[in-house]
Amino acid sequence: MPHCRSKIVFKTAGVLLDELRDKGSAALKYKAIILDEVHERSVESDLVLVCVKQFLLKSNDLRVVLMSATADISRYRDYFKDLGRGERVEVLAIPSSNQKIVFQRHVSYLEQACIYNLHEFSALVAESIGISSEVMNSKYSPGVDPFTANAYIKPEFQAEFHQLIHNLVLHIHENEPDIEKSILVFLPTYYSLEQQWRLLKPLESTFKVHILHRSIDTEQALMAMKIWKSHRKVILATNIAESSVTIPKVAFVIDSCRSLQVYWDKSRRKESSKLVWVSKSQAEQRRGRTGRTCDGHVYRLVTGSFFNKLEDHESPSILKLSLRLQVLSLCCAGSKAINDPKVLLQKSLDAPDPQVVEDALNTLVQMRALEKTPRGRYEPTFYGQLIASCPLSFDASVLVLKFGNAGMIREGILLGIMMDTQPLPILHPFGEEQLFAKYIASYFTDRTILAGRKEMEFMANFCAFEFWQHLFRDKYRLNHLKQVLEIENVYPAKALMPKLEEDWCSLHNLSQSSLHQTLEICINMPGRWDIDGVSAYEEGLKATGETKCASVPYVTSEEFHSYDVAKMFAKIIKEIRAQFSEDTSSREPESADINNINLNGGPSTCVYFLQGYCNRGSECLYSHSLQAKRPQCKFYFSLQGCRRGESCSYSHDSGPSALSFRRDVCEPEDNNMAAASLLRFFPQATNRSILVLDDTDLHFATSLGRHYHPSKIIATTCLSETTILEQSLKGVKILWGLYHPYQTIIAKAGKNPVPWNEVQCVLWFPCFDSFGEDSDGQKQLLQNFFEYLAIRILADNLSNVKVIITINNIRFSQLKAEKLGRECFFVLTDSFAYDETSFGAILYDRLTPKTPTLVSRPTSYVFELHPPSKLLFGDYAANIRKNLYIIQEK
Repeated sequence: MPHCRSKIVFKTAGVLLDELRDKGSAALKYKAIILDEVHERSVESDLVLVCVKQFLLKSNDLRVVLMSATADISRYRDYFKDLGRGERVEVLAIPSSNQKIVFQRHVSYLEQACIYNLHEFSALVAESIGISSEVMNSKYSPGVDPFTANAYIKPEFQAEFHQLIHNLVLHIHENEPDIEKSILVFLPTYYSLEQQWRLLKPLESTFKVHILHRSIDTEQALMAMKIWKSHRKVILATNIAESSVTIPKVAFVIDSCRSLQVYWDKSRRKESSKLVWVSKSQAEQRRGRTGRTCDGHVYRLVTGSFFNKLEDHESPSILKLSLRLQVLSLCCAGSKAINDPKVLLQKSLDAPDPQVVEDALNTLVQMRALEKTPRGRYEPTFYGQLIASCPLSFDASVLVLKFGNAGMIREGILLGIMMDTQPLPILHPFGEEQLFAKYIASYFTDRTILAGRKEMEFMANFCAFEFWQHLFRDKYRLNHLKQVLEIENVYPAKALMPKLEEDWCSLHNLSQSSLHQTLEICINMPGRWDIDGVSAYEEGLKATGETKCASVPYVTSEEFHSYDVAKMFAKIIKEIRAQFSEDTSSREPESADINNINLNGGPSTCVYFLQGYCNRGSECLYSHSLQAKRPQCKFYFSLQGCRRGESCSYSHDSGPSALSFRRDVCEPEDNNMAAASLLRFFPQATNRSILVLDDTDLHFATSLGRHYHPSKIIATTCLSETTILEQSLKGVKILWGLYHPYQTIIAKAGKNPVPWNEVQCVLWFPCFDSFGEDSDGQKQLLQNFFEYLAIRILADNLSNVKVIITINNIRFSQLKAEKLGRECFFVLTDSFAYDETSFGAILYDRLTPKTPTLVSRPTSYVFELHPPSKLLFGDYAANIRKNLYIIQEK
């Protein structure tokens, strides 16, 4: 009997949750599900648990394994006790390794130096700031316990706090001769990392300081740690180093016992962050960073009595966030067992406040992502399904859809990715804010459009990404086409390309890995999010007469239509902020009463008068009446929002202009297919023709001849010439015995009868039958088509040629056809459902969608070739033309 091998599939909790939403219990086709790091209590992991539990009640075949070193095991054991399956919930202790030596981890607190004979630490405390540990604890954690003590250190004590850490690092370094033993310092915020870094920077000759923060490329930071072996490493990190990364040879941990927590700010109606004390389990995770390869020592910068009063476990994220996206995703679930968020969320390990769920539902109804049925259930609209299917955050998904409504879907996707990912393409030198501002200004400088700092950074990174696409990537693509023609050895070895790109990115202050990460997310968007709108900037770089790509600024406001994109960005952000800032507890979308908004034409209230500072009296140009309209707060309608909340002297009213967007939501595509959808792209001039490639049995040309002038149709087929019987084919120019794509597009001299100078539109129906399930072969066929056609269009200097490929929409997404086209300068400009009634069912490529929200059908995709700039790359067309003719003459 053959040995059966088990299959292990690795997925994130978010991916599994999406599968449970789309497939229900069919997604649990495993013998066991292992959930690691459950102590982190992310929203996704908690939702996976509650969904899996609902399906476990109906299935006896599945086993669930929960893994953690610091989780509250009793909570999970009790949670799964009520399955009613008559089985035990077992707890297993697994040894960490097979190593024979067990390393010790010593822990010191501010006042407990004597416990571990650490008199040096006690002396260090006294020498650092000249006060006792008890007094210092009252400064750095004012209060006798974490419930009353503020995690924020008062500004007047922050310098002392960082000086203490600085002196402690020096103390460790001077007393530990082994320089390979590293020091890991946990700090809560970017600002605190920066302050500590500034103190340590003058000692770079003594030890090398590394930073771990979400704004910095973690892989590059870890690689730098491996390179520096002649200096002791001091790693300054936020909680990203608790469990997400493995840092070798950490012998010392300095723990500030603070963390930055994200929560839903009800007053500001947005997600905010605050400093909190870590839980004991978090502190244990930090302690676990040391003692792996040697004895470790942990310094906790609180007193032992204070630490003992910390919470045992951190608060789960499901209790801190707005849950808008999670509620919407559950409403989109196909299984009735999990598609009622009100019921399901109350069954979670820690049930959120029912009012939070109700507010999320009301917000989603107000923005027309959900509809409330007469029976009181909530059903997703097409707009809501789109938001739920987007692999971005809730706000980023809404932004993308609003850009799509404006015909700028590609720009919206890129900006949405910028909002959700770190690090961003433009390099952010740690601690060098002025230099970073200079880098930002090199790509986008117009501060009259965007009010917020975040918006400026996102817009600059958008321009930087497009700059990379149009300069380095276009050069890469052009060299690739030359290589296809075997012109010359202009294309460097693939092994050298990353290095060349790295040098280019370094010259322009860009992160190579971040650029590729952004591109990868963009091209891996789900099928229904494929970019089918022409990019606003795709007219290429303007001919300004400047040929140096290293000119400063690198990108002017006219390039890439950045001004139009920025204006739309600012408008959409204001709409989103206005939408989510309103009270949704008792209003439906159409019931917004904008008549109460003060629209009188009088002067606005003087903000200095409100603050008691105005000294102009009756000469003040602004009103000193409390009934007058307040000037609008520009920060309130930015991404970061207004930090003053209700105490702000400016108005937080959205006004009628911000309410009008509610009626502008995405609607489902029109399923009424018509011949006109295709015919509108055909030329009307008598001297222009359309070229139909690979019409093997001439079935499409026959149908097309009934709707379009046969004399303007050129059709190719691999069949030998035969007698024409169909009346509609009379007048059609048929090119027999041509095998596509090489023979049709390139061909030898005298063997290519296609009159390319007449062709205005190219239609192709790729056939993948010969490839079976070989996706690589299918991709190669598409790639060859784009390569050869780009060479032909560029060589013959053809203009305004529409290229229409009809293919199953799911296969189009699977093969990443849009990316293949873009690599050959073809830009996707439109798409529409292919009309099988008018033109016949010529595609037999029927794929079954994996999710119920997708529809499988033949779709026509329209591409246009946008050539690279001659200003930047010279007369490349003449070079391609010359060598194309040389190949044809061989």
